[in-house]
Amino acid sequence: MATTEHVAAAAATATAADWLTAAQTRTLEAICDALLPGTPPPAGEVDADGYYARSARDLDVARQMAETLSEASPETKADFKKLLDTLNRPLMGMLLAGKPRGFAQLPPAAREAALRKMSTSSLAELRQGFQAVKRLAGFIYYAAPNADGVNPNWARLGYAPPAPPPSPEAAPKRIRTLPVTGETTLTADAVVVGSGAGGGLVAAQLAAAGKDVVVLEKGGYYSESDFNGLEADMTPKLYLRRGTLATHDLGMVILAGSTLGGGTTVNWSTSLRTPGDVLQEWERDYGVTDLTGPEHQRGFDAIEARLDVNTEDSDPNANNAALQRGCQALGYAWTRIPRNASDCRQRCGFCGFGCPYGRKHGTMLTYLQDASDGGARTVVRANAARVLIEAGRAVGVEGWVTDEATGQRHKLTVRAPIVVVAAGAVESPALLLRSGLTNPNIGKHLRLHPVITLLGRYAEPVEPWAGSLQTVLSDHFARVSGMYGFRIEVMPAHPGLLGLGTPWSDPRSFKRDMTMLRESAAYIVLTRDSGEGHITLDKQGDPILHYWPNELDRQHLIQGAQEVVKIALAGGATGVGMTHAPRLDGERLGSASAKERQAFLDEIARRGIVPNKQILGSAHQMGTCRFGGDAKTAVADPYGEVYGTRGLFIADGSAFPTASGTNPMLSIFGLAYRVAQHIISRG
Repeated sequence: MATTEHVAAAAATATAADWLTAAQTRTLEAICDALLPGTPPPAGEVDADGYYARSARDLDVARQMAETLSEASPETKADFKKLLDTLNRPLMGMLLAGKPRGFAQLPPAAREAALRKMSTSSLAELRQGFQAVKRLAGFIYYAAPNADGVNPNWARLGYAPPAPPPSPEAAPKRIRTLPVTGETTLTADAVVVGSGAGGGLVAAQLAAAGKDVVVLEKGGYYSESDFNGLEADMTPKLYLRRGTLATHDLGMVILAGSTLGGGTTVNWSTSLRTPGDVLQEWERDYGVTDLTGPEHQRGFDAIEARLDVNTEDSDPNANNAALQRGCQALGYAWTRIPRNASDCRQRCGFCGFGCPYGRKHGTMLTYLQDASDGGARTVVRANAARVLIEAGRAVGVEGWVTDEATGQRHKLTVRAPIVVVAAGAVESPALLLRSGLTNPNIGKHLRLHPVITLLGRYAEPVEPWAGSLQTVLSDHFARVSGMYGFRIEVMPAHPGLLGLGTPWSDPRSFKRDMTMLRESAAYIVLTRDSGEGHITLDKQGDPILHYWPNELDRQHLIQGAQEVVKIALAGGATGVGMTHAPRLDGERLGSASAKERQAFLDEIARRGIVPNKQILGSAHQMGTCRFGGDAKTAVADPYGEVYGTRGLFIADGSAFPTASGTNPMLSIFGLAYRVAQHIISRG
């Protein structure tokens, strides 16, 4: 007999999914079943555990997709409904499959053919539509757990579910948060919007200086006892827009933390200082003074000490060892990565979903804790709608707090003479634009460090989801075009992310490719972008990202992909796969002739970098409220105060004049440190 809780949960799920009409739901179910139907196993294989026979319908993928998208913006939902309606028209059936029927009425073989045609279409809108469904369906199919906390596909992939997190009693929450249960007005000396690297540090420094501080965090408060390592559970809780953030055309998938501690709670612990020549560029070309002197470096020293940055815990797991081995064989430069983590002992690999062991020293365990201990008040699930400005001076922030239990919004106003915006390079410019600021640089100069992924396949297990995530990098090609080029790193790859990114050409090949991922190393090419994008607002005032890498950056991505092929093969890979559609896969490249290998490299260049023909990603957002010495070209002065608005400061990655070229966490901390010290020095 169903419990009251089960009935309530089922009702909530039905409500979350019923924004689609019955016809749209049937079309979505048909698409998911065409992407991931039950199929016979490949020749010679026995499907003892039902992996190949298992369909998207068996795992209720369409309903879970609708539920996930139910919290998207009205524009996103309208676009998705339009896609489903379009595919349900007989004309589209004729164009895609040669049959004048809606998608749901097509026979299975015709559905598959229609999706394949969409994935490779010369029409950008069709490729975008295909990726809109395929990525999320692949994620859910391989990530969503059943009632026992296990996805039935994991066993065939060789993926072990994470160990349970500690109990709330063993790992209690230590930061005091302020409940908001009705319309509320607070007063403080300073209000900080955002709790990541920038906001957390500024809050701690101001509290230590005796200021009364309020911290507003858009996400929730999750800590060690909540971090269960389950992709499908943690991703929507810890990432902006439930992990579905992307550029407006879906050309780039964007990962941005949205939880207490921001990106420092979910990042991969990579702790690299801003390169010296980049600091020189910011100082020389953009007027951000005093970056190359000893004071800025002393700030880094203090930050690294508080975060316990070290290389003692940077022994490579099999994923990182593959990169190191290949670089050594080719004579390419490589180095161990300093990390703000200790005593990891390769025991999990779930850092991207929060550290259940408390070994990653993000702001939640360091600066935010310091701020709380110093009397700061923290409000979570707090959306900052606008900065309050009177007579050219910031006087506070207005927004709302969402009650997690009821979903009800309560208006919140914080009156304070110091406002520090540290909501990240996506949300910070949106907040300034909603506040009526008219500086034309707000939202401009968006940099994303575009990333392309390749999988090197080996004869032995790699398990790219296990162990310390990033411990080795190669900067051998960091300066191939003046100050621009690319770095090569590896990334953790769990089943959902792999299901999202693995190319689809037909259902059985896709499922077969997924079973090979245990023996794959996940390489990434991280480009220091010379081009830029911008951010605008939708009708609700939420940010829209407009971005695609320019010609030079695309050339670097192609060259980087080619170099990764060489590195992987030099390190013993038997083959290399890429995220292209159609598939670009050298399964037996390790034993291929030099001519055959060169043909593969040439094919990478021939295919180029085209939106939604391969997946590009980014976990680094920078530059939309940049610092500078001239109000005509910058949003804030060299110490973070917004031009034309006294008392309003920027302290996050949006401050970067250009891309840092390295994982930006320490660069954000460094700029935030000088902002905090400047505010304190003014009294």
